[in-house]
Amino acid sequence: MSKEKWLESLEAPLVFSIPLLFAVPLYILGFLTEVSGDYVLYTIYIASSIFLTRYNGRSLAEIGLTRKGLLSSLGNSLAFVAAFSVARFTVADLKLTQGVYSLEVVANNLFHWSLSGLGQEVLFRGLILFSFNRWKGWKVALLVSSVLFGLIHVQRYQSLSGIFYVSIAGVAWGWIALKTKNIVGTTIAHSLFNFLYAFMLVS
Repeated sequence: MSKEKWLESLEAPLVFSIPLLFAVPLYILGFLTEVSGDYVLYTIYIASSIFLTRYNGRSLAEIGLTRKGLLSSLGNSLAFVAAFSVARFTVADLKLTQGVYSLEVVANNLFHWSLSGLGQEVLFRGLILFSFNRWKGWKVALLVSSVLFGLIHVQRYQSLSGIFYVSIAGVAWGWIALKTKNIVGTTIAHSLFNFLYAFMLVS
């Protein structure tokens, strides 16, 4: 028997905040680097989101981890990445980072940013978005998941404008996830986006 919808929805932000409360002091004290912190945090996010979903008697398809709707989710998500890329290339002089000339560096970054994309999608567009959608509807679900998605990027962007733009991306991917009931496509596109704009291309 599933728990009450409001309780499921309140549990979801705890999956976001509790690991973060432990990780931030370890990062400040130097026990975790940005990369190792991401590995720890996003692994916890993935495992906790899946565990909580199953614990609450729900299938993984109810947080978008399903083959159904994959093509629509992937197509729309890649279209968003393409639109962003056109805008970015129009306003910024982008070039390849020096790291692309080392296969080991490329492989490490591909794994790092793919794990980041997966962790963020499973938590924000999976657990949080769909649990709040069941409880309060799509508007509240989009708002909560996108704001929390923006907050996880505070350390990286350290500006209100950067957090705002990340939150807008969260709205776009959240809308796609709600429409397609699938986060596999958004995860692939998000991981590609991370790899391109956090590693391969620099301004």
